[in-house]
Amino acid sequence: MTALNPQNLLQLRFINQANIDLVKPSFDNLPSNPYADGAFRKRRYSVVKMQHGELKLQATKAFVQDDAINTFQGNVERSYENLEQSLLESAGMKSIVNEFRQITGIDAERDIEIHQFRMLAIDSDTPAAPEGVHQDGFDHVCVCGVSHENLEGGELLVYEHQQAEPCFKMAIKDGMFAVINDRQVWHNATPMNKLDASKPGYLDCFVLTA
Repeated sequence: MTALNPQNLLQLRFINQANIDLVKPSFDNLPSNPYADGAFRKRRYSVVKMQHGELKLQATKAFVQDDAINTFQGNVERSYENLEQSLLESAGMKSIVNEFRQITGIDAERDIEIHQFRMLAIDSDTPAAPEGVHQDGFDHVCVCGVSHENLEGGELLVYEHQQAEPCFKMAIKDGMFAVINDRQVWHNATPMNKLDASKPGYLDCFVLTA
């Protein structure tokens, strides 16, 4: 297990926009989501390793979080379609995973879980993070912004503890790469609203965990 530097509670950078542009089209192919957040979040989910410069899918498994971590849909086994193979083979996705590995210092044998989201603003104050202020039960959580359309809200919030006021708030802009120390701090996101109610509004992002 990676030794954590307790001072590195949040690391923030922007990554090469050319790599973001390579992964953007794949979000248009996200399937419907049959679970409690399905009305406002489309998603795929995969477990991968980086081996010899390639992203290798690991055994497919259901995604489940204890209800002590996820009060919205904890203890529910959720099965999602894998990330598309063409996305895993793209230079853009490899770059994103390598950036995550470089920042966190995880070893080559560590599984990396990748969630690919399209978060839809459907009603007033659609929740971007329906579980509220939370930790995900990992060492590292990364939010990588890819695209947004006709949207306000959906900002990343970071907290010193679950009952605190947020100590950090920032829009999840295209290319934003935020790595959170999930053992030391908590996170959430602000609700989402459309700027123009007559048009679709959404936020596309990856969440990587290890």
